[in-house]
Amino acid sequence: MTMEDIDKSVIEAAAKECFMGKRTTASIALFIQALQKRNVVTRKNITRIIESTDYLALAHSNTVVVLTRNIFPPPPPTPPPPTPKASQNTAKAHVPPPPTKASQNTAGAGAPPPPRPTAVPLPAKNPARQAITTEIVRPVSLYCDTDAIADILDDIAIEDLDLEDTGITDIFIDVGSNASSKTNGECVQYNKAIEHSDISTILEKLPGGGPTVKQSNRVIFGTTLHRLAAVTYDGVITGVTIRVGRRVSGLLPLFEGFVERRNVLLCGAPNVGKTTTLREICKYLSRGKSIDELNTKDEVGVCQTIALRSIQMVASVHGNIQDLVFNPMLNKALGGSTQALVSDRNAVDGRKVVSQRTTRPIFDLVINIKRTPHGGLEYTFIDDVAENVSRIMQGKPIPTRTRRIVGDELTETKEEVLYPFE
Repeated sequence: MTMEDIDKSVIEAAAKECFMGKRTTASIALFIQALQKRNVVTRKNITRIIESTDYLALAHSNTVVVLTRNIFPPPPPTPPPPTPKASQNTAKAHVPPPPTKASQNTAGAGAPPPPRPTAVPLPAKNPARQAITTEIVRPVSLYCDTDAIADILDDIAIEDLDLEDTGITDIFIDVGSNASSKTNGECVQYNKAIEHSDISTILEKLPGGGPTVKQSNRVIFGTTLHRLAAVTYDGVITGVTIRVGRRVSGLLPLFEGFVERRNVLLCGAPNVGKTTTLREICKYLSRGKSIDELNTKDEVGVCQTIALRSIQMVASVHGNIQDLVFNPMLNKALGGSTQALVSDRNAVDGRKVVSQRTTRPIFDLVINIKRTPHGGLEYTFIDDVAENVSRIMQGKPIPTRTRRIVGDELTETKEEVLYPFE
C-alpha cells in the first residue's frame, strides 16, 4: 500500500478520535487501533502515515504520538452580553460594607445559616479499552464458485450482475418482476423480466432437478454451497432466491485458543457471515456437530441433547447475545430465564422483580459477529457464559475480547461492554 492509497481525511478522523478534548499525546497503539477501525493497513506504514501529516509527530522512542497542531476547529467566541450605559444623573448605588464579627455575633439566633454549596456529581467513567495486541497472520482470502451460479442462470443471467462482486449476498428471481440482487445491504434491480419458463429452466439445471426442490423447497449447489430457496404459490414454484455461498480461508487465527473443546454459539445479523464462520470452525475442529440458524424451541432441545452426550457443537443464531437472553423461544440455549422477587439490596434500577437464569447454558462460548462501518468484520468473544448472562440480566457490563484481521494484522482488544437489559 502506498501513501497515495490512504485518504488524508481517514488519517485526520483517526487522529481526532485519539486527541479528544485537550489531549495532545496518545499511545502509538491507540492511534494504530483508530486507523485499523477504518481498514487502514498500518504494518510498515505507521511512520510514513504520521510523517505525511503536518500535525502529528512521534516521540519517546516511537511509542507516543504527539499532536503538534490543533486540528479541531475552535468553537466560535461567545460575544459578551451588552452592558447598559449608566446615566450621568444616576447616583452611585450604595454598596453595604462587609459584615464584621461583631455584627455576626449580634445576629438573631433564629436567622437561617448561609446556604452550603451543592456538590456537583462527576460523570461516571466509561470502562476504557485496554491496550491492543497485534500479531502478523496470513491475509484473509475469499473464494466464490461463481460458475455454478452462472450455469444455473444461463441465458437469463443479468448483464449488469457482477458475480465477482463480494457485496452480493442474495439473488432474487420472481415471476412478474425484474431480476434483482441484494448488494451491500441494498436492493438492486436489473432489466431482465422473469417469466415462468425462466423458473423452469433454473429448476431443470439444479442438482436433482425440479422434484427435489418441490419436496424440500430448497437445495444446495456449487462447491461453495450456494443455497437456493423456492417461492411457491398454490403449489406452483413462482420464484427462487439464491443465497450466495463463499469460502473464506485465513480466519482460523481468530479462533485459536477459544473454540477448542467448547460448545460455540455464533450470533450476528443476517448476511454477516455466520454460516461461513461456522464452516471454518468445523473445518478447524474436524469433529463434532454443527447446527445452522437456531429458530425454534425444538432445535434448542436438539442442542441440549447433543450437549448431554458430551459431543462438541457449533451453532448459529440471528441477533446478538442480548437478543437471545430475552428471547423466550431460544433463551434456553443460554440458561433460560425466569422472574424472581429480590430484596431492595439486589434490586436492579429500583426493580425488585428481575430476570434470573434457570439452568446452566448449553453453550460455553458466544461469538458476536459484527460488520464494521468500513466493511470489515470483527468477532467479539464472550467467555464464561453462565456468569456473563447473569450480569446482562442485572444490567452490568461484561468483559469481552474482540478480534479482527486487517491486511496481515490480527488485532485483539479487551474491553467491558454494557448490553442494555429489558
